[in-house]
Amino acid sequence: MNQTIRGYTLTQWLGSGGMGEVYQAYNDTTRQTVAIKLLSRLEHAERFRNEATVQASLRHPHIALLHEFFVEGGLFCLVMEYIEGPTIEQFTRKNGPLTEEAAWKILGQVASALAYLHRHQIVHRDLKAGNIKFGRQGNAKLLDFGLARLANSPRLTRQGHLVGTAYTMAPEQFTGESTSASDCWALGVLFYEMLTGYTPFGGTTESEIGRLVQKADYLSPIKLKPTLSRTCERLIDKLLVVNPDQRLTAEQVLAICQDPTQLDLPSWADPIRKLWGKLNF
Repeated sequence: MNQTIRGYTLTQWLGSGGMGEVYQAYNDTTRQTVAIKLLSRLEHAERFRNEATVQASLRHPHIALLHEFFVEGGLFCLVMEYIEGPTIEQFTRKNGPLTEEAAWKILGQVASALAYLHRHQIVHRDLKAGNIKFGRQGNAKLLDFGLARLANSPRLTRQGHLVGTAYTMAPEQFTGESTSASDCWALGVLFYEMLTGYTPFGGTTESEIGRLVQKADYLSPIKLKPTLSRTCERLIDKLLVVNPDQRLTAEQVLAICQDPTQLDLPSWADPIRKLWGKLNF
């Protein structure tokens, strides 16, 4: 390979996404290893710039760092922190579900990253196992801000178009709305997937998945993995809630990760809320 772009030598293809190809590279001057995303579809140029704008301001231990953005010979390039290791999706496909201890650790790290984003009025809108990598010592890093949006910023998606990945999308996203609560729904999906190896909302079509999501119709994770604690089940139930106003926030999830006994407190309203969310009127 060894193609050079503005002082970076590409050494290895790492993968592709909705907007471009990602390569491992090194800086010819500093010899620092980086990841470079190259835009492959020019119709996404504005969204690519948006990704650079959002990610450039972020400094958090569980969010991949953006080094620079440039356009070279008509080629749009994002230079990012290189994180060695698999995504959570790759890991679970190869090795099966994570241990409960490992899942709680990653959940806390991702919740910390989301809480940071939400404090800065940023909604990720595509949180999923394929967008989180294991770094050193099993630490998680959140990637891919291609769909991220600042609150009150102009829409880059046509009205009526779905934004996100169907099986991780919150009910309101199927009607074109995305808020910080939508990220918290995706956090519940992620936790379920890490613990069981399955997504809570299966389906062969987007509309089929959408019908299940909009009723929060999913199998208890304990049915898939009987050794799981009830605490895990309770947390998932408090995130996969149809009404976004009743979902836990990222800050609340972070607090629970630090002290899971908070979930042991009785809440007589939870079963009623869950039933109410499944009713169609």
